[in-house]
Amino acid sequence: MDGWSRAAACGKLLVALYVLHKLPRLLRYWPARPLGPRALAPGGAGPPFLRWSACRLAEAIRRRELTAEQVVDAFIQRLQDVDVHLNALVAERFDAARQQAREVDRRIASEKGELPPFLGVPIVVKEAFEYPGFPYTNGLLSRKGRLGVKAGYAVQRVEAAGFLVLATTNISEACMWMESYNLVYGRVASPFGSHLSPGGSSGGSAALVAALGVPVGLTADIGGSTRIPALLNGLFGHKPTGGIIPNHGTHLEEFHGAVCRICQMGAVARHAEDLAPLLRIMAGPPSPEARLAHEYRACPAWRGLEPELGSMTVGSLSFRGGLPSAQELMISSVGKGQQRAQQRVIHWLETQGCKIQPLFFEDLAVGEWFDCWSTRVQGAGTARFREVLCQSKDCFGPAEVLRYLAGYSPHTFPALGLAFLEDLVESFSPPMEQRLARAQQLEDLLRSQLAQCQVLIMPTLPRHGLVHDEPLLRVLDSCFTSIWNAMEFPSTAVPVGLHQGAPVGVQIVSLPGHDELTIGVARALAAAGVAQCVAPDEA
Repeated sequence: MDGWSRAAACGKLLVALYVLHKLPRLLRYWPARPLGPRALAPGGAGPPFLRWSACRLAEAIRRRELTAEQVVDAFIQRLQDVDVHLNALVAERFDAARQQAREVDRRIASEKGELPPFLGVPIVVKEAFEYPGFPYTNGLLSRKGRLGVKAGYAVQRVEAAGFLVLATTNISEACMWMESYNLVYGRVASPFGSHLSPGGSSGGSAALVAALGVPVGLTADIGGSTRIPALLNGLFGHKPTGGIIPNHGTHLEEFHGAVCRICQMGAVARHAEDLAPLLRIMAGPPSPEARLAHEYRACPAWRGLEPELGSMTVGSLSFRGGLPSAQELMISSVGKGQQRAQQRVIHWLETQGCKIQPLFFEDLAVGEWFDCWSTRVQGAGTARFREVLCQSKDCFGPAEVLRYLAGYSPHTFPALGLAFLEDLVESFSPPMEQRLARAQQLEDLLRSQLAQCQVLIMPTLPRHGLVHDEPLLRVLDSCFTSIWNAMEFPSTAVPVGLHQGAPVGVQIVSLPGHDELTIGVARALAAAGVAQCVAPDEA
């Protein structure tokens, strides 16, 4: 057994202790049923424009078919109705947004010049983004009571484009887990069922978008934090090319050094047409004097062209089967729902003239993907994760597990598990130089495949419809998303309807700078009805 396998075995032992400790609470979720239309729409379905894209809403407001105040009031009411069941809101600015909406309506009535593209359209942002006067804890008890002072570049750009921030949303502790749960705000539920996880760390934003609380939500993704919630809530989501959106004004900036290229801000939306405009708004380097400004990339050339599907080669990534390695054994097999979603996407692309090239995870060293991500995060000059949790270098030791079991730890179990897993990986793994060299070899392998295929199609995660705490048993499944952070490749999550009442979906991956290509394929799938975002009250 290699070093990584030993570390994973120790991690599973920690999970077993957790499950035994929390068994009564876990059983409480088991008989839970989906929330259903009545829970999510107590006052009825609401106005039809709750289901519109941000682009369509913006156009209707500009043309005075709707007033911004009317739109904001309707979404605020919806947020208040659904959050009783979701626990996704952290802090709201409803009165301020209403006042801004009235000002928008006066501006539209009086001005004849060019208006911001999304003037009057509501949006939410995750709590890990600094916003003036709003909680800025990153889900850490040690930061409870801390308020934001100044919004970062991306949030400023979104507001300058006319979006009205309605609220900030719940996250996972330190934004480093596949579920949105922390000891400051509690646990977020999925709009598809109180027993289901909405994913993390952007699960609060995604749950509210899926429940028709806003058309779009701002997210960030260091290992899947945009695409995992997009999958589990049935949304479109985009993780951009590494380094094209500045992370300034996020908790990440304070502790994570040059990992700014691995983590990228992004968005989740019910409509694919909203992704590219939002990306263009947020993208662009920070000012030259900003911290780590040299680490960011210049923006790709935005061409605004639709992909020529008939000339594309598409890689379809799946497991070949057979005797797996020890590392591959720790990754879940791809479930039937996810298989069918991918088959549906591939079949449609084939009918459009795409050449389909079957590829296999085993040939692309899938067992090394998680270690590659961990290596590149650690090698980017980041603080140790336990230092992030403790907000200092004065950190906890193994006795913290006993404190947790006794109910006195200020941290969630997933956060503690990741901190100790980081120690185990360092103890059993080769020196960092060797690990970085292997990560580069893996990147070369993946780039060579994408030199032959314009895009890869693969499941966002092996399994869908995860119940609360199930990710603890599927930690390494996140390698399906995190590898593309490590590679700095763009990846777009695409919903493909429901399977057994829960959303399924794929992700579309391409080489750095090809964001418009992955989003363009997502738009084509949506236009054909293959990509389907089903609202929970329609399920």
